[in-house]
Amino acid sequence: MTTTSATTPTGANFVAGEERVGSGETYGAIDPRTGSMTGPQFYEATPRDVLDAAAAAAEAFKVTGEWPADRRSALLEAAADRLDGLGEGLIDVVDAETGLGRERLLGERTRTTGQLRAFAELIREGSYVGAMIDRGDPDAGIPDLRRVQVPTGPVAVFGASNFPLAFSVPGGDTASALAVGCPVVAKAHPSHPGTSEMCARAIIGAVADVDGPAGLFSLIHGTSQEMGAALVTAPEVTAVAFTGSLRAGRALYGLAAARPVPVPVYAEMGSLNPLAITTGALRARKTEIARGLVASFTQGTGQFCTKPGLVLIPNGPELDEFVEAMRSAIQDVTPGVLLNRGIHTAYQADIETMAASTSVSVVAEAGSEGGAELTAIPRVLMTDAEQLTATPGLTDEHFGPVTILVRCRDLEQMAQAVGVLPGGLSGTIHLQEEEVGADGIENLVRAMRDRAGRVVVNGFPTGVAVTHGQVHGGPYPATTAPGHTSVGMTAVQRFQRPVAYQNVPQALLPAALRDDNPLGIVRWVDGEPTREPLLLSAPGL
Repeated sequence: MTTTSATTPTGANFVAGEERVGSGETYGAIDPRTGSMTGPQFYEATPRDVLDAAAAAAEAFKVTGEWPADRRSALLEAAADRLDGLGEGLIDVVDAETGLGRERLLGERTRTTGQLRAFAELIREGSYVGAMIDRGDPDAGIPDLRRVQVPTGPVAVFGASNFPLAFSVPGGDTASALAVGCPVVAKAHPSHPGTSEMCARAIIGAVADVDGPAGLFSLIHGTSQEMGAALVTAPEVTAVAFTGSLRAGRALYGLAAARPVPVPVYAEMGSLNPLAITTGALRARKTEIARGLVASFTQGTGQFCTKPGLVLIPNGPELDEFVEAMRSAIQDVTPGVLLNRGIHTAYQADIETMAASTSVSVVAEAGSEGGAELTAIPRVLMTDAEQLTATPGLTDEHFGPVTILVRCRDLEQMAQAVGVLPGGLSGTIHLQEEEVGADGIENLVRAMRDRAGRVVVNGFPTGVAVTHGQVHGGPYPATTAPGHTSVGMTAVQRFQRPVAYQNVPQALLPAALRDDNPLGIVRWVDGEPTREPLLLSAPGL
């Protein structure tokens, strides 16, 4: 069966442009506000579907791995245009499957299409290949060495539950892989299969727009561990991108490492995201910070991987006023729904376990229960630094609208507390300008740096800009690859590897490394950046 132009989900898998309905287990999306099924039944992909998709991706890579930048950029822009062209119909389906709300989802689509177009511009500019030329000295026996980044091959992308567009089928993992010429086999998240199908159709249409090989993009559905394992262990897959739970991320990491030919897993697995408030900031801005903090940890019903889940706060006279300000702010929050029943069950269990501890108290919560099927009540808990590691669960990520205030004696105890936390995506400090040089501030900043991929001052970590300087990564267990980011322009580096050409004739060099610089890109020549062509190659080249 060939791909149709359906504008509503049908329940199909897509293997190299071919629709496959399948005959195995079925499942459907659930509207978290009603608990009722929404959309069609979806068929779990078979092992043969997975292997066929991976094999087709490998065939496609023989072509797309050599595509010029303009063609890859055109693919990304066509995908963005087609996603925009789905209009309100896409937003209707996403909202029904996730309950995230139309305003949030319209903004997420804008971010997603903007991200695709930003990668298109990056590829056209060209310096992402990291071209380096050391011309050497034959008389001294030093060779001519020229280095460039090349694409690795087919990438398996596992969609996230909490960002059905920006971190799922059309999200940053897919965009950055396609940008460098790597085919993608995407695994739809079972919480939003209809959304995934509609986005897949847009990407498949974009592949056709640029006359690309059908194997450049495939989409598979399923809920079983076996199906995900089949994708990770398919011999043609050269890298895995994943956003989700620690348990699932570790399982994929183990499978990839146990392959006859291991491959990297770029897994983003959540984070506690500690936020510290100094005494000066608390005195000067307690109400402002309290309101900002409540808005941050309840955004998206607390289902952001950058949610500030732990707040280190001075145990001084302003603490009671700060807690009261949080109580006031949280009353303005309308409880939202969690994405699926599994997340809801885990959230309720986490709250009950922590609240049952004698070292933890619930100091604020929203007054309304909402009434939707998977409603989660926002809550603020409080403990002290001495109990942080002694009480089970306090240093775990809790997916949902909850944060934990931790009373600390001083900045030194805050830094010590950060030092015992698991690795995270972000660390935030609220301080006053006059405190910048105060004793302990530098240690606190260093502690945040050592435990996180992004350090924020006088802001909130929810909100990750897609820019060149962004780092959305961090030490384990936040990610399995702390040297990389899954957001921002350098995300493409996950799906590239460096190759050096030694004393290779001009005609056999990639265009990025030739003397005349036909691409006009910035290159590092003998340690200096330049766009200028080289006037003289090493002798004999």
